[in-house]
Amino acid sequence: MADAAHYLGLDIGGTFLKAARVDAGGQVVERRREPVASGDAGALLAQLETVARGLGGAARGCGVGLPGFVDRRTGVVHGVPNLRVLEGVALARELSERLGVPTAADNDANAAALAEAWQGAGRGAESVLMLTLGTGVGAGLVLGGRVYTGRSGYAGEFGHLQVKPDGVPCGCGSWGCLETEVGVAGWVRRAAAARERAGGRTALAGVELDPERIVEAAKAGDAVALAVVDESAALLGVAIAFALDLLNVEKVVIGGGVAAAGEFLLGRIREQVRRRTFPQIFADAEIVPAALGGDAGVVGAARLAMQAAGAA
Repeated sequence: MADAAHYLGLDIGGTFLKAARVDAGGQVVERRREPVASGDAGALLAQLETVARGLGGAARGCGVGLPGFVDRRTGVVHGVPNLRVLEGVALARELSERLGVPTAADNDANAAALAEAWQGAGRGAESVLMLTLGTGVGAGLVLGGRVYTGRSGYAGEFGHLQVKPDGVPCGCGSWGCLETEVGVAGWVRRAAAARERAGGRTALAGVELDPERIVEAAKAGDAVALAVVDESAALLGVAIAFALDLLNVEKVVIGGGVAAAGEFLLGRIREQVRRRTFPQIFADAEIVPAALGGDAGVVGAARLAMQAAGAA
């Protein structure tokens, strides 16, 4: 119905803006995708307003997921290395004034986690931890249907749990972070080192390395590639077991490009978690693949909009 309640979800990436009109049941009604206007903050705000108005009509709220943090005390965006024009911008307030509807903004991993908890693989669970495995390791924690952000909005930096005290430096200033080991660069670095130790006696010899190729070789029985996959699963198992022991969550949802390895990787992760946590805590939790794919960002942003509008 044309007059049914709907909400706007904007997912701002470093390169592309995805936007959607989403109904109150979480269904995407209309989508848009275009390059981000990253010249300056004014140009980006104007783009967001234009796209939102093009989708919105009588939208009841707007939500935004972005590659950085939103300070809960001030509403100001920080830590956006891939979109520096947003640094210091009170994005939700600016957009709300332009659009005239309640508006909320949050980290993109938090938005994706909220979507999976609402309408995806975590649906029906009271507590959901979502991990996004890709270039880095994003994460969001949803408790009672709302993102847990901590005091200032920085909670959930799962990718920066230290899993190797003697590991390589991380961009966060620490070292041995999970992200340095199971982000794409970590897979490639570890596989290159393993290939060299094998003296070229591996299916990975002479090929450009990426997680997908490493997993393909492992599935075909290559011992070097399989060792890389097993180490990745073990490192993820250490971090997830830590989170489960601390939080006792019901669902751990795993998405992102690296997670496309599917059950070949997920099964190994489950076994590593099982070995490292209390039996009852492990029994309480399901470790499952994400369900919403590329729509998670906009659906989660729309859920933020619903919450801002008092509809959830």
